[in-house]
Amino acid sequence: MDQEETVSCAAGDTGYWVSFVTQYFMRMWNRKKEFAGLILIGLLAFPLAGCGPASGTGRSESGEDASPAQVPVTMLYSIDLTDFEKLVEDTYPDIDLQVECNARATIDGESERRLRTGHGSDIITTTMPTGDVKGYAMDLSAQEFASAYQAGISQSLLIGGKTMFLPLPGQYSGYIYNVTLAGQAGVTEPPSSTGGLLAMMDAAAARGLGLGSDGVMFAVESTDMTNLSSYFIGTQVPDLLGRAGGVIWRERLTKRQDTFRSGMAHCLNLSAAMVEKGYLDPAHLYNNRGNMTPVQDRMLNGTLLLTYGTVHFLDTLNAGSDQYEFAMLPFLSEESSHPWTIAAPAAYLGLNAALDEPGREVVLDAAQRVLSLLSTPEGQAAFIRDMGASQSYLAADVPVSGEIPEGLADCIAEGYVYNVQFPAKLLQYFGRSMVSVLNGEASMEEALESVDHYFLTGDADIEYDQTLIGVAAGDMIYENYNVRREETTIGNLVADAIREMTGADMAFANGGSIRGSLYEGNVFGSDLDVICPYDNTIVLLEVKGSVVREMLSNGLTRLIQENGIPGGRFLNVSGVCYTYRAPEGDRPAELLDITLPDGSPFDESRTYTIAVTSYMCGAAGYLDNNGDGFTMLNVYSDTAPLAEGVTLAEETGKTFGDALQFYFQAHNGEAILAQLEGRIKVVTGDD
Repeated sequence: MDQEETVSCAAGDTGYWVSFVTQYFMRMWNRKKEFAGLILIGLLAFPLAGCGPASGTGRSESGEDASPAQVPVTMLYSIDLTDFEKLVEDTYPDIDLQVECNARATIDGESERRLRTGHGSDIITTTMPTGDVKGYAMDLSAQEFASAYQAGISQSLLIGGKTMFLPLPGQYSGYIYNVTLAGQAGVTEPPSSTGGLLAMMDAAAARGLGLGSDGVMFAVESTDMTNLSSYFIGTQVPDLLGRAGGVIWRERLTKRQDTFRSGMAHCLNLSAAMVEKGYLDPAHLYNNRGNMTPVQDRMLNGTLLLTYGTVHFLDTLNAGSDQYEFAMLPFLSEESSHPWTIAAPAAYLGLNAALDEPGREVVLDAAQRVLSLLSTPEGQAAFIRDMGASQSYLAADVPVSGEIPEGLADCIAEGYVYNVQFPAKLLQYFGRSMVSVLNGEASMEEALESVDHYFLTGDADIEYDQTLIGVAAGDMIYENYNVRREETTIGNLVADAIREMTGADMAFANGGSIRGSLYEGNVFGSDLDVICPYDNTIVLLEVKGSVVREMLSNGLTRLIQENGIPGGRFLNVSGVCYTYRAPEGDRPAELLDITLPDGSPFDESRTYTIAVTSYMCGAAGYLDNNGDGFTMLNVYSDTAPLAEGVTLAEETGKTFGDALQFYFQAHNGEAILAQLEGRIKVVTGDD
């Protein structure tokens, strides 16, 4: 179909129009409910028994021209695309581009979970083009617009030799520092080396400037793992990657003829020096996302001297402060090399492979035209205005709005711009490995050896760590041993996952088996491993209700210990509710009541199927507090009496982590968020 053609169909093709009307109305209902009714009336009024001429216009009974029907094309993005949406609809009046806003942190997860359930957007948005979402994207290699982009970025995006995603405009990145505070510390000229950068921080710290009560002076604007990787790699550009030796290393690495160990051994030199001085807290880089340094607030209130971020973030800071001036620095050399900036696309767009199915030709044509328009200087310029971006990846020149920061101007003018071109999953794993080094969890040699192993072999366990499992709709927090004394959302999630996977009447998760939080946004395999790191397996038991009472009572026996840490035997539950009186003084905790979730009475004489961990059933014995004292469940240990009234029904071989993975996959059409439901009630005193 020619790009300027509008929709036409043969007279009498009523099935096509009924399908089109239905699909269109549902899209409009989801996005513009107030307008949908009018659209439906208008579309139904369109003569289904025959369509107008090929131009797309028809005649009303009065003989006047009727407006052509618009084809809806859907996509997700993190902000409103006002300029680009207007450009599309002005250029193609028959297209209604519908952009649904979704937080950048969940773009990948939201896109994939909709695609998995057959409800994906027509235009796919992703920040990880080599991630799992690629399995739903259409091959764009034969499209003329796919050749409009710079050869370097196009080659780096090939998947199996095919073009499946197009790069959106991107941002230049570098260091952003508080010029005002640096001046007060006696640093009046921008640092020109990494040594000078540390010297500036030392001077400010000596005067108590640009740091908070935690002593931190540097943080990264976005702790997305791909962004962290880009930062660590960027530190190596001036003295390695931007020089001839680095180019050769990168080419050899691509051919599997070299290793990360030989190229990235020094990429943490500066970060490690900051950690040693207390200027950077690595614990807040990723794993403790709920406690991340609030970079923007601290930059604006003067309690953070330096950050790594984008030109857009620099503009945001300068617009948000009358007290401080902020400026940008490129990546600096440890030796005497020219400084560099780095750049990366903000995201990538592709076409939903489902558009190639019979009956969707009209939407496919419209979506292709949208990407074709994106691939022109006009389309890029509109996207740049919407995003506040600073670079286009088109081969043609594109006008960029806004000014390039003085600190980066020379780099950009002279071509000292490095585009990070590693596969997305490899970047994720590299970044995670470097954070583990900074946190003291691994040596640099061990971490790089692990990265090389993944790069060269595609290790299945590591691949799982990087695999997108699902999306969390909100934070589910483990903190201050809360899963060992009260109902929590993370405890409810784990217990529900166990119960759903096993089909048990009730499920119990001892608090000591839950060790991490789940935060809003994308959920990867490694996140589930942090929550439930142990490999104890789940077993199904048939027990009397009286045994459940014994279990719950035992779970309350170590709520207060000499070290002040609650014992790990406290039970998080699904399929049952209980109330207990909190311990006070010499009075121990006391189980008061048990009910079923619907409020009906709990029957101690009835047999229930329960899901628990093998650890609780004596798999490790009961000596030295093993098994958390659940001897009433013993079906394994020879050192304690076997439990009475307990039958081993099934050994699942599955862990709590497996149960969480099952739960997210079983609910892959949803963003998951467990709630507090009154499963565990705590009373104090004599209430």
